[in-house]
Amino acid sequence: MSYFDVFCYCLKKKKFFAIPVAVALVCFVLAWVLPPIFKTEIRLKIDASSDSSPLSTLSTAYKSLTSSGASGLSSFLSSSKAMKPSDLYLEILSGREIALSTIHHFHLDTMYKKKANELLLKKFYKDITIDEDQAGVISCAMESKHKVLAQSVIRYMVAQSNEKYLRLQKENLQYSLDYLKKSQKELTDSVKNIGEELVQFYRENNLVDLKSQVELTLAALGGYEAQINNYKLSERMSGRDNADAHEMRKKRQLLEQKFKELRGSYSEDYTPSNKSMYVNSGWAVSKVLYEQQRQADLKLYATMLEAASIEIMETEAMILKTQPIIQIIQDAYLPDWKERPKRAKWAIAGFAASLSITLLFLVLSGIMSGEIPNSESVREKLIQVKTSLFK
Repeated sequence: MSYFDVFCYCLKKKKFFAIPVAVALVCFVLAWVLPPIFKTEIRLKIDASSDSSPLSTLSTAYKSLTSSGASGLSSFLSSSKAMKPSDLYLEILSGREIALSTIHHFHLDTMYKKKANELLLKKFYKDITIDEDQAGVISCAMESKHKVLAQSVIRYMVAQSNEKYLRLQKENLQYSLDYLKKSQKELTDSVKNIGEELVQFYRENNLVDLKSQVELTLAALGGYEAQINNYKLSERMSGRDNADAHEMRKKRQLLEQKFKELRGSYSEDYTPSNKSMYVNSGWAVSKVLYEQQRQADLKLYATMLEAASIEIMETEAMILKTQPIIQIIQDAYLPDWKERPKRAKWAIAGFAASLSITLLFLVLSGIMSGEIPNSESVREKLIQVKTSLFK
């Protein structure tokens, strides 16, 4: 049995091909008679200016200033990662609260003929499509036999979602504002405390400018050392038992004493004199490190305080913002053509399905009746299958 034999046999039974044509016509008429399903859609976008929160912006600024952090700021900047505005809006739009509110507002339970909320939601979500594309445009569509109802339903859903989204945004901004003001006060207190600590440090140690005083002391030590070495050389050249050598020795010893005072070892009991700009270098080393650390903390807190003040002003402006955060790109339209059923699609699908079944029936009947040449081996196999299935 070859494909050509099957083809020739099917041509002899061409009257059977009227069946697919009849099925296609029936499907076409059914698609014409069945109630049309209309689809309408609304498209919107969340304003990009609302994508960043004050706390996340301030946290980014803080991380750019330091990788190790400073004490007291961890609680100020610790906040969970905020949900994107578009994600929040999608959650609201597709949520149970909005769906049930819409169902009860339009009395859709009479249309769906269900009473339980879960069954109503199941039927409702079959008609609703909510999605977001790569450009961040959110679409909400509904399919229904009543095109005016579909338009009203999605407009109502979006209006309710807008109201709730704006309310939540205002609450979130107000929370951020309160938190920022609290943190601003904490930072102000920290800056004030560090400033008072540094002032007290300078007063207790009779300092004016520690860095400049250390530089002045180092310059003096260098000068003393050079003079001491010059006096030693002059003493060796002039001898030990003359008046000039004795005078130079006295000057050298005086310089060595001053050098020792400035270059002496570190002592906790040491306090710089308020009658001199020089400080002990051993004592100054530890104090310079302390001052640098506190100055770095002061700069960090002051920078964060400035950032917090700016964020407070911007957050207050966002709360008072009157322009819409939600931009309607395309309003819900009244469809003038049905979404389904498509007459052509139904006719093609009915024709293809019935043609496949008709061809299968013709081939099997031709094999079993022996009308298709050289089909004995296939017929025997089919008989064996039939026997094994129905024994």
